[in-house]
Amino acid sequence: MKVEMHMHTYYSSDGLITPAEARRVLNSGKVDVIAITDHDTIVGWKEFKGRKFIRGIEKTVEEDDGNRFHLLVYFINEKIKHTGFYEVIDDVREQDGFVAIAHPYDTLRHAPHEENLEEYGRYVDGIECINARMCVPHGNKKALDFAVKHKLVKIAGSDAHHWSEIGTAYVEADADDVEEFRKLLKLGRVSIKGGLSPLYVHTFSALRKHNLIEPKK
Repeated sequence: MKVEMHMHTYYSSDGLITPAEARRVLNSGKVDVIAITDHDTIVGWKEFKGRKFIRGIEKTVEEDDGNRFHLLVYFINEKIKHTGFYEVIDDVREQDGFVAIAHPYDTLRHAPHEENLEEYGRYVDGIECINARMCVPHGNKKALDFAVKHKLVKIAGSDAHHWSEIGTAYVEADADDVEEFRKLLKLGRVSIKGGLSPLYVHTFSALRKHNLIEPKK
């Protein structure tokens, strides 16, 4: 089973992907399942639902000095309300979810202070080791090294904002359904695949964020 772990629908302010586009990619066989990880909202769950989708969110977390970074949260049933790291972790545990630090070394796109990563690594389940939109040279390699050192589950995702990006990076597991995948993910019995998207994909999200392009509903 190939699972896209990081995708933004048109419910993210910089996302463009519609349910029809996501299902078209699923039907193509490029990936088998997609996790919905919109920025700080779960509104998309009502449209992106069924056995081919995983409920998730890309949660913005604020450090003590105001620096913000992102956590990828999966297998939850309600919105994460807090913004502090430890409170978010508590919320995830109450829902028996899975939480990973998104693109931890991409300092151009919301990364935690590097000196704090050791502390955060004690509380999360995984690290996003391949983010197809990584902007910092060697950022994915550093994330992989960190995950290996701290024995954290390695995950990967395209960070897709446009349908054409879906499946550029993904997690693969020997699972027949989402529930089995969830169990294997928590055990770390998964592998990561994929690489980087071309730089021009950032144009899609930039245009969308400034209302210069609209989703094809």
